[in-house]
Amino acid sequence: MKFHSMRQQQTSLSLTVYNDGFGLVKETRMIPGNKEVTEIEFMDVASEIEVDSVLIEGLHVLEQSYDSDLVSKERLLEKYLDEVITVRNAELDEEMKIRLLTISGNIIGERVDTGDIVIDPIGQLILPALPAGLLTKPVLTWKIKAVEQDLEVKVSYLTQGLEWQTSYVAEISGSQLTLTGWIQLTNHSGIDLLESRLKLAAGKINRYMDAHPINSRAKLFAKSEEPESFFEEHSFADHHSYTIDRPVSILHGQKKQIGFLKIREAAFRKLYKVEADSKQAKVIMEFDNTTTNKLGIPLHKGILKVYEQDQDGEMEFIGENVISHTAAQQKVSLLIGEAFDIVSKSWEKKRDKRGNFEYVTYVYKLQNQKSEYVRIEVDHHIPDRIWQMESSTHDYELKQSDELEFRVHIPANKTVEVEFTYKVDRTADNRHR
Repeated sequence: MKFHSMRQQQTSLSLTVYNDGFGLVKETRMIPGNKEVTEIEFMDVASEIEVDSVLIEGLHVLEQSYDSDLVSKERLLEKYLDEVITVRNAELDEEMKIRLLTISGNIIGERVDTGDIVIDPIGQLILPALPAGLLTKPVLTWKIKAVEQDLEVKVSYLTQGLEWQTSYVAEISGSQLTLTGWIQLTNHSGIDLLESRLKLAAGKINRYMDAHPINSRAKLFAKSEEPESFFEEHSFADHHSYTIDRPVSILHGQKKQIGFLKIREAAFRKLYKVEADSKQAKVIMEFDNTTTNKLGIPLHKGILKVYEQDQDGEMEFIGENVISHTAAQQKVSLLIGEAFDIVSKSWEKKRDKRGNFEYVTYVYKLQNQKSEYVRIEVDHHIPDRIWQMESSTHDYELKQSDELEFRVHIPANKTVEVEFTYKVDRTADNRHR
């Protein structure tokens, strides 16, 4: 005797979604005691299930099979080969009965009334009742030992088609910003997941044949100011898990966003950056991920879209970029566009050779056509290995052995030139000549 276990017998459902596009479904169902039952059809499972991952607790299973002979036009018509079906032509208000001979490439049948052969008959195909053994949904079938009393059975399995990622929205108003964080869930597993306890897993999970497993060890979330947007984080088995405090439903084919972060009135900086090939300054938005700036939380990699309040009070979109995994107490710095009113021109002014030394003079001409003061960072790369600064019109910081950064303050509607000369030691070059 068979028992059909369906979603209606489900008493709990939980879901863990991993970075790599798969998830772990864990559900509990009641199986009524019945000594006559020797087979259970466990229905309402994901069509993308990894059958070799099924874990069963509370039931003695002797044998398991997975059936996914799902309804499709081709599979359905195969069941009616050599059977009589009806072709209804609504335009002519006619019907004919044919014996289905083949569906390979074309539908070919023999008319029952005349014996004529018809190829791809025009009209709607009317079929008898659905044949036995043809499924509308995939099913796990278990041969079991007799169940003598009601059982609570826990079933877990991996499925492809589940994915999560983070995104952020920043709203700039004056010198402050509001930062909102979202989790986006995508479900292409082939099953609706209703009222599920949700976990998100971050970390490197090794999968066979996965040549490029994703490594995202960064901690992700913090408590939000809004209680309905709260994820609780904990470490588990060298990874991090994040659990939302309320049930979540996500249907097959659905994308769902869940808020996990809402920070208000955080301070930020907008600055401008130029390099040797810049014509307009790049616009950089920065903010400190610190507790004193109302943040101080691990931020997961995700796209940040930035809006700024215009003089009419409306928020306008001004750019976007990707936040890298950012630990607490670090700085977030994003390129979000180019400044129309800050023009840059740079050139090598002169190059003199004096013995084993070469003196290079370089100039950046920066024009601030805005009606407000700006700070511009000039990043300059020096291609030579051994060099020494001789003179400079502005202070600079040595970011790396071959990279300089000048911080230039320019009043509204003013032009400033940054000029510097450095000495290159060519002694080693001359020895090899």
